[in-house]
Amino acid sequence: MHNRDIFIITAQRYKNQRIFIPLPKIFMTMRKGIFLLSIITLIFTVSVFAQSPAKYWVAFTDKKGTPYSIDKPEAFLSPRALEQRKAHGIAIDERDLPVNPDYVRQVLALDTAARCFTTSKWLNGMTVYSLREDMKEAVERLPFVDSVQRTDVPKEPLPPIEPTYVFPGSGGPLMHTYQADIQKNNDFDYGKAALQVRVNNVHWLHRMGFRGEGMQMMVLDGGFQNIDTISCFNRLRDDHRLLGARNFVQPEKDPMRKFSHGTMVLSCIASYLPGLLVGTAPMVQVYVAQTEESGSEDRVEEDNWVAGLEYADSLGCQVLNSSLGYTTFDDTVNQRTYADLTGEVSRASIAATIAASKGLLICNSAGNEGGKKWKYIGAPADAKDILTVGAVNVQGKRAYFSSFGPTADGRIKPDACAVGRNTYISTPVGIITLADGTSFSSPMLSGMVTCLWQAFPKKSNYEIMEAVRKAGSHNYSLNGKSSTVPDPNDGYGYGITDFLRAYNILLYGENDVYMVSESGYSTYDCHMYATTDKKATIITAIPVTIENGKIEESGKAKKLKYECFETRDGQFAYNLTSLPKLPKNKPYQFYRIDFDIEGKIVSQIIGQEHPVGK
Repeated sequence: MHNRDIFIITAQRYKNQRIFIPLPKIFMTMRKGIFLLSIITLIFTVSVFAQSPAKYWVAFTDKKGTPYSIDKPEAFLSPRALEQRKAHGIAIDERDLPVNPDYVRQVLALDTAARCFTTSKWLNGMTVYSLREDMKEAVERLPFVDSVQRTDVPKEPLPPIEPTYVFPGSGGPLMHTYQADIQKNNDFDYGKAALQVRVNNVHWLHRMGFRGEGMQMMVLDGGFQNIDTISCFNRLRDDHRLLGARNFVQPEKDPMRKFSHGTMVLSCIASYLPGLLVGTAPMVQVYVAQTEESGSEDRVEEDNWVAGLEYADSLGCQVLNSSLGYTTFDDTVNQRTYADLTGEVSRASIAATIAASKGLLICNSAGNEGGKKWKYIGAPADAKDILTVGAVNVQGKRAYFSSFGPTADGRIKPDACAVGRNTYISTPVGIITLADGTSFSSPMLSGMVTCLWQAFPKKSNYEIMEAVRKAGSHNYSLNGKSSTVPDPNDGYGYGITDFLRAYNILLYGENDVYMVSESGYSTYDCHMYATTDKKATIITAIPVTIENGKIEESGKAKKLKYECFETRDGQFAYNLTSLPKLPKNKPYQFYRIDFDIEGKIVSQIIGQEHPVGK
């Protein structure tokens, strides 16, 4: 858990609990019959507390006898999910089948108070709540059970079951509407977010027309207070792009009524308040799910997380953001250690790796332990084939709290960095303010990833993730040959992703050219720097327009003047000094830079703009 607000708010909840008050003075004044009745009542009360409320993870041995079939996936996957699987050539297999419902029924039959909280198709198990003191032993005796683990010990028995909360829906067709600013010059007025989006150059994707349209994201968090009312999500709601809300912690409760963390996280992605706060994927379609138990830290939260992950898969979401992480638990038995961070110990990490194989792209916060004793990332940030996100400030300096990699098995982490230090967010009461945490760098990046994938819908989630890593500021290479290898111990991992470079990698492949300026693949003036693997003879700049993936030349080509020298690595570095000057009345310009290298034209797209505020 990364957010202190959750603890503060939850502390108020216990004021409403039932309290059993001792009554010795009353007993002394009552008649004998009433006294005996009171004693019986007290014994009953004590007997309730003698029960052993707990949640258990129950792993099944198989899915024999299941009524589900891989030949009829429409019974457990939505039409959109099936469409996503087909588009990317991902087969439906036995892991996709829900758990055997008869196994669930037999477990529940062991205790009249038992209830099923979640199930996992990929891990083939369930979370069961029970009051029975020997429930673990009873479940272990069932022939189809592989193992049982206690994952939570509530302080008191849970209240009676209530009807599950149902999201009322937005009640209208999906839309993507903009204010006059974007209609005029295809540009957002980001307001206070102007600098934090530019650190990763995602605003260039927005200018191309990639702002999250048609993409679906799931956000897993600890509560989304007031996202159905506050102004930064007006456009999200009015466009009917808030598609669903679910609570895996208290299924009967509306996750939009309590706890601020998820609200602030979502504001980094989907805010649309021109001139005040615009998120990194302001036109994305959103589902939210509460998986975090506030006020405690127990393993059941990882199982809730898995349930939310599988929910996203069943809906056909393409991207998932999780600003959550787990290192230590309130239950001191079997505590986790750094050696466990292999992606193969935590159920959440294991499920995240499976989710990637099913086509889902996960962004998870690295954690805020960088300045603490633990220091390292947690789970599921250690998962394989996800993007673990570290935090920097708007100057690109690593945030002191951002957790370190690598994983215990030596993989570089974080996979990317975005602004999480002094990040502008919205609170549940609509105040735009600053906040710290990788909880905010992760949604910043997940919105950017959404826009990048929107630009290249035929690419797989693995290809998108690899482009993000290759476009990192600490991962410099040409033609797949690395000149700068990420330092596994410096906290940056692959570094700050330049999404305009990632766009080039996906458009042209990792080729002979690497371009850079003080702001990456964009420049504020008339020059850029470039490096090539082989020497170029002619370098040309052609102004282009880019709209929804279509690149068209919009002006005359100009041969660029340049200085060239050979580096120690045998590569060639260029100082390009003669880009056309950008008129004051024009906010930006795209160029295609063509390098003639031994008769072969190698191209890159760059951007030119005025500095913020000028």
